[in-house]
Amino acid sequence: MQCKVCNAFIPEGYMYCPVCGEEIIIVSDFDIKIEDNIDVAALATTAEIPDTGDAIDKRAKTRELNKDRTSSKRKTDSRKESKSPNRKWIIILAIMASVFIPGFIIGGISISRYFSYDHQYEKASREFERGDYKQAIVTGKHMNTLGNDEKGKILLADIYMADHNYDAAIAVLFNALTDYPEDVTLYDRIIECYKAENNSNGIHELINNSNDSTLALRYSEYVSISPTFSLDSGTYIEPDPIKLSAPGEGRIYYTVDGSTPTEDSLAYMGPIPLETGTTVISAIYINENGIVSDVVTNTYNVELDVPDPPELLVESGTLSVPQLVGVTAPEDQKVYYTTDGSVPTPESKEYTTPMLMPLGKSTFIFIAVSDNGLVSEPVSGSYTLNMNVAIAKDMAEYAISYQLMSMGEITIGKTYKAEYGFSDGARTYYLINEYNGKSATGRMFAVDIKSGELFRFSKEEKRCTGF
Repeated sequence: MQCKVCNAFIPEGYMYCPVCGEEIIIVSDFDIKIEDNIDVAALATTAEIPDTGDAIDKRAKTRELNKDRTSSKRKTDSRKESKSPNRKWIIILAIMASVFIPGFIIGGISISRYFSYDHQYEKASREFERGDYKQAIVTGKHMNTLGNDEKGKILLADIYMADHNYDAAIAVLFNALTDYPEDVTLYDRIIECYKAENNSNGIHELINNSNDSTLALRYSEYVSISPTFSLDSGTYIEPDPIKLSAPGEGRIYYTVDGSTPTEDSLAYMGPIPLETGTTVISAIYINENGIVSDVVTNTYNVELDVPDPPELLVESGTLSVPQLVGVTAPEDQKVYYTTDGSVPTPESKEYTTPMLMPLGKSTFIFIAVSDNGLVSEPVSGSYTLNMNVAIAKDMAEYAISYQLMSMGEITIGKTYKAEYGFSDGARTYYLINEYNGKSATGRMFAVDIKSGELFRFSKEEKRCTGF
């Protein structure tokens, strides 16, 4: 590069001429050409002037002129450059404003509508009305994020129902019920969904769990009332069998082991007897429309009435006057006894009437058995009968044998044993059994222990009669 003033060579990267100190100004090729032409013209002019001094002065003037021109051009270019960008930016900004400002306005309106509950409700309603259910669901779901209004939830549920998405509709309606439990139209819509799904049990459960008593009347065909029990849960002694009942023409099914009954369980046909211990009865009612009621369960603890022991007629002890041995017990109980010291059972001898007291020592043990087979604790009576006699026992036995022989009876092979004592209040007797070999013949005789007088004795009537 050459200096425009002194034509000295300027190395690349210098900002000032190393010879004259002139500042290096970078201009366009067009400006360089003009300046070159000016320099050539100036040189041509100066060449016509032979005077060296004048040439030098003219050269200096030319240099000054060039400086002035260059400075003027630079100012002009600077003004052009300063004005041109401003004008361009103004135009650009104007264009951008005309393009983006309407967009911003439209976008602001769109955003405002997107977050407007009322606008989204109207939009979902329009989409619903024209049958665009998929888009209406999207809009409705967004709408319900903007507010907690019942009408919005109902609209979304209606859209789901129209789209046959009943489970989603039911979920939305149940959510609405938590905030608006008194609105029966919500129940109506849920029941409509259940009907569409043939979910009768869902309807039954909804009605049972609702606080609206009118629902059961409005949808009575979907109501199945649980069975009622004739006896409440509890502990009982010998309770009557349990009766179950329910209104309508349906059937009752039950279990007695606590398991949940179904229509495959026992069908109720009549009263259910209770056994000793714990019985858990669970029952359902299935009405004529096939609606299953809630399960109802009662628990019964049955403690059957164990009978008290029989009461002795004669307390244990030593007696000089014989008494009839026996017990008392309720009429609905049976009494069994033993005389060998063993505890009686229902297979032992049955007690029916008071018994004769044996001579000497004896023990009677009794039990009572109820009509349901329960056995009482045993009761025993131990007696020692020592009568004050004037006639010895063997003499009484011989007197009976002799009396019968004198009456013509054959007594060979027969024996007579005084085994019991008896008193009719006025007299006291030996009671003598007749044996044929080892077997009792059933005949009994009596001998007065004081006078020795002889009598026949009726065991059934407990009475003495003369020979």
